[in-house]
Amino acid sequence: MSAGCFYKKMNDLNNQIKNAIDIADIIGERVTLRKTARGYVGLCPFHEEKTPSFNVFNDTQSYYCFGCQAAGDIFTFVMKTEGLTFIEARDLLAARAGIEITSSKKNSNGPSTLKEILDEAEKFFAANLANGSGAGAREYMSHRGLDLKDLNRFSIGYSQNSWDSLVNYLREKKIPDEKILNAGLALQNNRGGLYDRFRGRVIFPIKDITGRIIAFGGRLIEGDVDAAKYINSPENEIYSKRKNLYLLDSARRYIRDKGRSILVEGYMDAISLHKAGFNESVASLGTSLTPEQAELLSRYADRCYICYDSDKAGKNATIRGMYILQQHGLDVQVVSLPEGKDPDEFLKDNPPEKFEDAIKNSVPLVVAHIRSLTSALNNPATQKSAMKELLAGLSRLKANDLLPHLSYLSELTMIPPTELKQKLLSGEELTLPEIKMPSTKILIESKEDQEEKNSFEAEAGLCALLFHNRDCRLSMKPEEVYKILRSPLTQETAVALLTENPEELSVLWLSIGDTGKAALIARGDIFCENIKASGVEDLWKKIYGDLKIKWVDRRIEEIKSKLRQGTAPAEDQTELSELLDMKKILQK
Repeated sequence: MSAGCFYKKMNDLNNQIKNAIDIADIIGERVTLRKTARGYVGLCPFHEEKTPSFNVFNDTQSYYCFGCQAAGDIFTFVMKTEGLTFIEARDLLAARAGIEITSSKKNSNGPSTLKEILDEAEKFFAANLANGSGAGAREYMSHRGLDLKDLNRFSIGYSQNSWDSLVNYLREKKIPDEKILNAGLALQNNRGGLYDRFRGRVIFPIKDITGRIIAFGGRLIEGDVDAAKYINSPENEIYSKRKNLYLLDSARRYIRDKGRSILVEGYMDAISLHKAGFNESVASLGTSLTPEQAELLSRYADRCYICYDSDKAGKNATIRGMYILQQHGLDVQVVSLPEGKDPDEFLKDNPPEKFEDAIKNSVPLVVAHIRSLTSALNNPATQKSAMKELLAGLSRLKANDLLPHLSYLSELTMIPPTELKQKLLSGEELTLPEIKMPSTKILIESKEDQEEKNSFEAEAGLCALLFHNRDCRLSMKPEEVYKILRSPLTQETAVALLTENPEELSVLWLSIGDTGKAALIARGDIFCENIKASGVEDLWKKIYGDLKIKWVDRRIEEIKSKLRQGTAPAEDQTELSELLDMKKILQK
């Protein structure tokens, strides 16, 4: 076919679609339209406005907004509102108009295109599920929480535990063996004969973004117990696993409306979420995520909540996939469910509100990754590899993705927040030093108790002020600071800073691998940045004063305890009186 003939055929098809569907019907599904002389008017779907300026014209089958100048025809409207390419929008509208798009005229001897063959297979699987042979499959799906209405809603079918039931059915439809093979519905044995790919399985049709069946997934429920639990169609000219997401055809409008997508792994996870009202959910057809899938999701919303079961969420391959999504423009948030639970299992035991709570408690990808590595980072045997894995992920991201997590990254890299921010913005490569134990472990363990954590944060802040400010060091004696601190790490660090040159100490710590003290200073910098103060002197008074009050309270309680037990010496009574007076002064 010449180029001229091809373009004429495409133009004829486009006009046929336009003539079959009124643009006002399509736009009216999204915009409340009011009749005018030439057509209709309504509030523009492409920008915020209070006075309608979006016009739909009957005579030209087009639209124009006098507010934002958006303009086009039925194809451009569907492309913009649905996030589709032109071909996808055309196919969607053609299906709605009942116009079949094929590369050639339909073969009178039977289905000829991959689409037609897959549609025939879907009818066969659906009939199997509905008739007597599908009783076991219906019972299985009932145990999984799906009734007949659900089975129809998600086009679920069943493949008999037979070697050639589908092959024979398609042959009866006059479909050649070669095309059955190309459609991924059969395999070939050593003698050249065909046998069904899907046997004894519940069938999940996989559709493209326009709702066209492009492949199948099958869950084993009977037959060969050694066979894979789940199998998918092989890739072919219309199906690529990396370019599709299960249920995206149903979810895309909800993703746009809600401003978020929920990404899960399995068919049943996505189906259960849809049943529970989370219609913005899609499944990745496996844990390996791709740039193409990121592009699909980003058409509709920038934020993506990933919810894999806890056994897989922390695995290297899964984390790498999440970084791919973040790298390609998505704001990835990781949802955690109780250990061993996937969304399908979780929703069987909990109301939808609990899953929404889990979404609200989700954390950014960087934070989730660091948390998943906590155990490895605290184990000398795995610490280096864990750091290497973390750096590999962080290196994929832009500075703006990392800046919100300065506190975590500053503590891990032992770089003060201000310096770290400059490094990130300049694009300088981060190098994560080898962290020796037990210093880092002290930092992490101190978080377990909230009261101790708060005290430790303040002590780290005091050490940071001593490190950076000469006036703070000159105003204090080592013994005065030592007694108000509780952590051995902060006591040792503070005394060293008050008796030695901080710059020389910094070099010494790094040279002997004592990176815990540098991490402590970085942690203290973060604490100080979050304290409202008029200057360094005011900041010192607040932190030192608060720590001294806590020390006074501890000492008062110690003396009172001795007095109750009758073991306090006479001088303790005098000290108690002095401490009470001191507390009044400090609290002013």
